[in-house]
Amino acid sequence: MASNTRGKLKENFEGIHRNFEWVKHHITKSVALIAEHKPNLTEALQALDSQVDELDKLTQKIYHQL
Repeated sequence: MASNTRGKLKENFEGIHRNFEWVKHHITKSVALIAEHKPNLTEALQALDSQVDELDKLTQKIYHQL
């Protein structure tokens, strides 16, 4: 466990990254469940997945600047 501000911030951003990984995991599982039944919803989930990727990249850039 970090004791200084920089270390605590890095831990927080690592947590954000792990949460994004779980979000992507659940999106993938959801797409597999509905792909043939709800094509419009599949497209929406794929768009969400793309945006989560962008947020994760931003999070990683901030992390590396700490």
